[in-house]
Amino acid sequence: MKANFLRLRELLQSEFPGQWNDIQGANYPAPEWTSYASTVISAVQMFAMVLIMAGDSMWNYVPGFQRRPPEFYYKMKENPALTFIIVFLVIPSYVQSFANTGAFEVYVDQKLIFSKLETGRMPNVPEIIRALESAGFKRGK
Repeated sequence: MKANFLRLRELLQSEFPGQWNDIQGANYPAPEWTSYASTVISAVQMFAMVLIMAGDSMWNYVPGFQRRPPEFYYKMKENPALTFIIVFLVIPSYVQSFANTGAFEVYVDQKLIFSKLETGRMPNVPEIIRALESAGFKRGK
């Protein structure tokens, strides 16, 4: 998205010269729950690594499992490659997909003039130029 912003900034500076103090771009904030989910995933990954290192004896120290490990543990041991792929690749990628908003929002003086989140698409140049002209900016050639 940064490349899109840089192209738009360059276009705005050339189409509307001398009318900008500053054109800034920033990352749109990810939903708050994604940071909690990534913390939980990190804990699950650490637990999986402890399981791998300690083996069956580790379950003696986990309350409620003194007699034998749970069934999912045996399934994990039967399919170690699948367990690795799911715990270290699939689940983190899935949570990361929610953290990437894909937002491209254009504001002028705290007023939203285009939102990719609302329209579901990137703006085209004439749309941005029309919105800026209606906001009072004058094109300079």
